[in-house]
Amino acid sequence: MKTLIKLTIAGLVIHATWRAGSAYWVYYQFRDNLQQVALFSAGQSEQEVHDRALEVASELKVPIEPEQIAVRRQDEHTFIDASYKTGIEVLPRYRYPWEFKLNVDAWSISIVKPGEAPQ
Repeated sequence: MKTLIKLTIAGLVIHATWRAGSAYWVYYQFRDNLQQVALFSAGQSEQEVHDRALEVASELKVPIEPEQIAVRRQDEHTFIDASYKTGIEVLPRYRYPWEFKLNVDAWSISIVKPGEAPQ
């Protein structure tokens, strides 16, 4: 009987760890992709960067609304702030609400093709 209880507890811990790890994996992918969006945003407006951030969220199935993403530019420095909430299933059929916040900034760079003049 003790062995069965220990195995059940171990299974629950593994389940919670897997679910939380999966949620954080998506968070880190989203953060890295937003970093790339900010880095390669030279020549784009704030709205274009915002739209691209929403596309990235959609691709990764991040549950985020358009008003939860804020983009601001200062010359060639791009800032993207975002937050979203998701439920992490820590126990079977019990979801724990978790909020993820992202603050990304990067100096924008533009890619110059051979033979073109830099902007």
